[in-house]
Amino acid sequence: MHTTLVTGASAGLGRHIAKKLAPGGGTIAVLARRSAPLEDLVREIEDSGGSAHSIVCDVTDRSQVIREISRLEAGIGPIERLVLCVGGGRRTTVDEFRASDAEEMMKLNVFGAANCLEAVLPGMLHRGRGHIVAVSSLAAARGLPGAPEYSAAKAALSTLFEGLRIDLQGRGIDVTILSPGFIRREQSKKRRPMDIPVDVAAERMVRAIERRKTTYAFPLGPVFFLAALRCLPASLADTVVGMIRSRTKAGRQSPLPAQRTREP
Repeated sequence: MHTTLVTGASAGLGRHIAKKLAPGGGTIAVLARRSAPLEDLVREIEDSGGSAHSIVCDVTDRSQVIREISRLEAGIGPIERLVLCVGGGRRTTVDEFRASDAEEMMKLNVFGAANCLEAVLPGMLHRGRGHIVAVSSLAAARGLPGAPEYSAAKAALSTLFEGLRIDLQGRGIDVTILSPGFIRREQSKKRRPMDIPVDVAAERMVRAIERRKTTYAFPLGPVFFLAALRCLPASLADTVVGMIRSRTKAGRQSPLPAQRTREP
């Protein structure tokens, strides 16, 4: 029986993914900063017949991450699947640009994932098997207005795991990169273009995880649109995105397939 660790599991995508992975067998370990939602999730999984454990931890604290994950593995066995869900971003403006905002998003989206990976990867390499899943975003495809820091952080995350995937070829460890577009949370009444309810998005992502897909990006409309933008001259692509920005600003909608600021 294998153990799966899901980070950012107190709410949103992480919580839904953990719940949907639980019926597959094995133990689900859930990690986040708040203990109460994690304990509720553990009880929910166990009441459904699954096995679950919680880790209260801030992924941006490297020493804490390594200590707590080592303690978990000593108690329940090695982690064979790591699902990195914690992350997020927020809208920013050039008039209020702060390097600290960019640093915060990099710490959360990139270094938070790297800290968890450092804690788990040596054991996977020693055993010669494992599966690493990174939740990125369609925002990684290009720099988007209103969230250049977020786009940069997700691009860095995707590039990091693309390189690792090649380095891990032949080592028995698979790497999956998931890139969703707009995700609509349960409590949100705001609709955005081609958004997907969080439970539906989690179901699609779990299928990709279980099939050990190399990459999975969705929904197809934004995927094709962003791919087409990359084929255009930069000046023309900027003009197209600028027009969309103007329209979405008028409608008070964000044009960004972004996660929330961070998991609670």
